[in-house]
Amino acid sequence: MSNKSMADIWKELQKQHGSEGLYHGNDDMTTFTDVISSGSYLLDDALGIWGLPRGRVIQFAGQEGSGKTYMSLIAIAEYQRANPDGWAMFIDAEFTFDSAWAAKLGVDLDRLIVYRENNGVKIFERLVGQPSKTGSKKSKLGVLDMEIENPTGLGLIVLDSLAAMQPPAEETSEVGKQNMALMARFLPPELRKLTPMLSLSGATMIIINQVRLTPGVMYGNPETSPGGNALKHAHTMMLNFSRIAAKNSVIESDDGERIGHHVRVRVDKNKLAPPFRVAEIAILYDNGITEHNIELRELGAKYGVIERPNNKVWVLGDEKYNGKDAIAEALLDKDLQLSVLERVKEAKKNCKSKSIIIEQEIEEEEV
Repeated sequence: MSNKSMADIWKELQKQHGSEGLYHGNDDMTTFTDVISSGSYLLDDALGIWGLPRGRVIQFAGQEGSGKTYMSLIAIAEYQRANPDGWAMFIDAEFTFDSAWAAKLGVDLDRLIVYRENNGVKIFERLVGQPSKTGSKKSKLGVLDMEIENPTGLGLIVLDSLAAMQPPAEETSEVGKQNMALMARFLPPELRKLTPMLSLSGATMIIINQVRLTPGVMYGNPETSPGGNALKHAHTMMLNFSRIAAKNSVIESDDGERIGHHVRVRVDKNKLAPPFRVAEIAILYDNGITEHNIELRELGAKYGVIERPNNKVWVLGDEKYNGKDAIAEALLDKDLQLSVLERVKEAKKNCKSKSIIIEQEIEEEEV
């Protein structure tokens, strides 16, 4: 009796079932593997892959005023900037989209479709199409069907927000009636349609969600988000946004007007890199992510691109800077920023993080 090799099994599977969906382990098994920058170097670093993955579902959850919608618009602007022919879709289930504010954050409104609707059935039919009652073909195609058949550059879909979306059973419900888990029952079959179509089209979907408190939780985190467990399983990444309450977290103008604040983003789930990393970013309400130069200063020091021979001197290449403000000012130069960013990415890729090296040295000393 001869033993079959994997190659023999592979050929037999192709012969019996066809090659559709069959890959070697080292193949690129999705249509798209690139990423969309979040707009913050620190958050891109915390995500582990330098951005939001293409073709996946991602959740932005948090309390009010924590920057969820803001960061989704920044992501749209970043995608459009990197892809001059690319476009995005914003599903305004909260009926609050403001085109003037989006334009201030860098969104190209000519390459943005805004769909104002909170009916869950209509939203998903617009995305994944409407099934036919008589045959296998759909009676109406969704935007993802069209993108798969004829790619046009759709890169990002934002749903703002899932908590404002109305499940079908609620539409006919009596006023004041208590309805339990309607969204959690509505979403699972729709998500099973949505996720493979996103992967095939390469479009990323950001689902903005709110935070609720679970009654009776005595230990652990009482916070949860609407939509049930099926929604959490469908996400490739789950980002939790919160305002930093410290006094110095508020950003003020020269005349004392509040123009921004600092936000903490925790990666609660990540299927592409280690989870539970945290990034603290500074946002300006009318201008976008601020302090890119400071973010790069911190990342450069973290990954050894910028040397710190003592507490005062910062060394970048052949240049020495006296104090953190001096190197921050130098990093305002866009060309230098891009150069340092590429070197940081390469250092991280090669596992040259200073924190990792220090941990290894401590372990060796303990041994």
